[in-house]
Amino acid sequence: MLYSKLSTLPKNRGVMSPEEASAPEHPLQGHLNLPLPVPEEGTIAEVRQIQLRDRIPGVVKRLVPFDGELTWEYWWAVPGRMLLPEDVELLKRDRHRVETILTKLIWLFGGYYFEQTSPREGELQPLHDWQQIVQRANHLGFNHYLLDIDYLPIAIKPYNSPQTNPRDLPSECIAESVAVEPAHWHIEFFQLQPISGGYDIQEPKPLCSCQIWTGKPFVRSCQSEDAAVRYDLWISKPLDITIPPWRYQPEPILAESSSLTSEVFR
Repeated sequence: MLYSKLSTLPKNRGVMSPEEASAPEHPLQGHLNLPLPVPEEGTIAEVRQIQLRDRIPGVVKRLVPFDGELTWEYWWAVPGRMLLPEDVELLKRDRHRVETILTKLIWLFGGYYFEQTSPREGELQPLHDWQQIVQRANHLGFNHYLLDIDYLPIAIKPYNSPQTNPRDLPSECIAESVAVEPAHWHIEFFQLQPISGGYDIQEPKPLCSCQIWTGKPFVRSCQSEDAAVRYDLWISKPLDITIPPWRYQPEPILAESSSLTSEVFR
């Protein structure tokens, strides 16, 4: 299985070793699977009260694909939970390893830095030095920061212009274009604020992120067949693997992929 053979892979890989891909263990490892209400069954205050009582971490270990043989791990802050002091200490201790991986990915693919006013259409100039990304985040006020990472697999979907209301179009023209987003990593900077018993992610925060793309996202018109590079399509969904790898069971994709193909190219 993909997620159970990290130790058998070659040790001297050009970009990342299996050892480097492994995240440190949580000091409250035995508390990670203790029960907490889901958002539909409890308020944020109730969830955090249980966290403090039972010392349940506010982070989970996430599995982020690197290639067909290697998956790297990192600790991810769960929305709606507070961060315990042990969580914050773990995130800070693991940040160097995570940034070492990001440094290699930026060098290999290039990275695109985005603030609120950054352009997102057309050809953009990538940066190939992670420290350039960090320096820009520092200028925005992120001098003491942590990182949130999403991996988004390739997405190919019908796309309608945001300025167009689909109800105003004839049925044969609903899919104006086809949008393509190659696989990419989305890295967001965030800071913490102290609360009773722990920490919370500081809100509101300015947009400060970096995207590492394995190809150029684009939209192609179904009428003219013209294509344009766009970094604001937002058609991908994060691959959220946060359960132990030996319990991972991929869902059937045949029916979904068949319906998607017919929907896009109908």
